[in-house]
Amino acid sequence: MVGATAKKETPVSMRFRNDDLAIIDRGAAMRGMSRTEFVRRAALHDAQAAMLAESVVRVSEETYADFLMAIEGPVTPLPPKALERLARKAPWA
Repeated sequence: MVGATAKKETPVSMRFRNDDLAIIDRGAAMRGMSRTEFVRRAALHDAQAAMLAESVVRVSEETYADFLMAIEGPVTPLPPKALERLARKAPWA
């Protein structure tokens, strides 16, 4: 295939305790995934969360001032429809 880029896959070997594997396998089965796909997705999700937690967001002084006003300013009242829905009793309660 001309112009197609081949995906390079690198095998990763890991050791798990049997009780951990049982939990992983159960979770994977509940999601309809293989163990490998389940662990791959979990690892990627955790890595992305770690990177986001350490990310620095840079904004202009004006944007930062707007942000501070938004979080420190008065709370906007909820629309009547939202208030009505919040007042409803939950069907499972």
